[in-house]
Amino acid sequence: MTPLEQAQALLGEHYRNYVLIVQTEEAPHTFDMAASDPFATTGLLIESIKYHDAFMNTFQTSEDDFEWVEEDDDEEDYDDFL
Repeated sequence: MTPLEQAQALLGEHYRNYVLIVQTEEAPHTFDMAASDPFATTGLLIESIKYHDAFMNTFQTSEDDFEWVEEDDDEEDYDDFL
C-alpha cells in the first residue's frame, strides 16, 4: 500500500469528504491526487484556494508600509571603477 493509499484509508475512516494532493521528491513537477467525492472535491478545492489566497495576502504589504530612504552617493566611490 502506498503512502497516498494509507492516507486515503485513514481519512476515509474519519472524514466524509477529503482531497489529497501530494508531490513526490522524485517527480517535483507532477502530483498525485485522491478524493472522496467528485462534487465535494470541487467545493473543497474552491474553498481551499480562497483560504490560501487570504493566507498569502497576510505576507503582502502595501506601498504605504515602506519607508523610502535616500542615500547620498559619492561620485568618488565610482571613480575607482572607471
